[in-house]
Amino acid sequence: MAAELRCAANPARVPSFQCSCPLKVQLRVRLMSNKSILLIDDEESILTSISWVLQKNNFSVTTASDGQRAIELLRANRYDLVITDLIMPRVDGIAVLKHAKTLHPDIGVIVLTGYGDVRSAVETLKLGADDYLQKPCDFEDLLSKANRSFEKQDLVARLRSQNEQLKNEITARKKIELQLQQTQASLEQQVKARTAELTHTVDELQTVLTTLLIREKELQDKNQELQDTNTTLSVVMKRRERELRDIRQEFAAKTLETVLPLLKKAQSRASGPARDYMATAQANLLDVFTDQPHDNLLIQAKLAPRELQIINYIRQNKTTKEIADLLGLTISTVESYRENIREKLRLKNKKINLKKFLTSRL
Repeated sequence: MAAELRCAANPARVPSFQCSCPLKVQLRVRLMSNKSILLIDDEESILTSISWVLQKNNFSVTTASDGQRAIELLRANRYDLVITDLIMPRVDGIAVLKHAKTLHPDIGVIVLTGYGDVRSAVETLKLGADDYLQKPCDFEDLLSKANRSFEKQDLVARLRSQNEQLKNEITARKKIELQLQQTQASLEQQVKARTAELTHTVDELQTVLTTLLIREKELQDKNQELQDTNTTLSVVMKRRERELRDIRQEFAAKTLETVLPLLKKAQSRASGPARDYMATAQANLLDVFTDQPHDNLLIQAKLAPRELQIINYIRQNKTTKEIADLLGLTISTVESYRENIREKLRLKNKKINLKKFLTSRL
């Protein structure tokens, strides 16, 4: 059986109050308790009965018998729900509704109205009220609508929290994207700068190598010319050969002194295949200016650039420690390279001296 609040006028114009309120009301409606409610009505009997039902359902209830007092309470306190009569002297329910929404935009409002005030009650919905009830009101209906108002508030609060979280995530993501863009721009600038440096270095090397090749060709032509014109002058020829050897050694020393630092600088700034190319260029340069000719055995052995460097240093009477210092390697690493060279040259006999073997192939 539904619980109802009935208020009727007696012949003496004193309101009489009848309440049919089974205790089962508390068990048949699922509510969100521990909420605070401000109840406003100018009829004491209605305040008493509705307040009693709400308190029985674990709500914290504050009552006000007129609209002015309700507005004062709203200014001083924060409530989860306002239940207000529509028609009251001086300050009516619409004024209470407007003040409540102004002070606390998310607060729930339920309007109580008489039978003839339904149109006005509907207007309150446009002003932000959650719902309205006609007097005499059914308690279960009142509790149900209060519950829906609380659920709506909780949903709005969750949505607001989720929206705020989403905004924070978007802000954080935009910040990360900006940082990535700045990092990308910085990297692109660095790549351009490094590319320009490498291009300039390669151009310089190309010029130097071209000059070296021209000079080498000139020397070879001159040597051939000397051989052709002085075949009968063996003594002069030997002297000329020694002069040419000295010139070549001096030229090679000066060339290595100027070119090798540039190659090493370019190698330190390069990476990947470019770094290997630079190492090969250094080995080839050393091989070009060594006193030894290019013999087929070294070519067929398929020696690595680093191994060619070590062979050249061995031919220059450099010790293992000196080679390690020159190449920035450990002594054990140089010894490992020497073993690899012996293996590639097929020097299985340990009694064969590697230095003598290399220098004997003149």
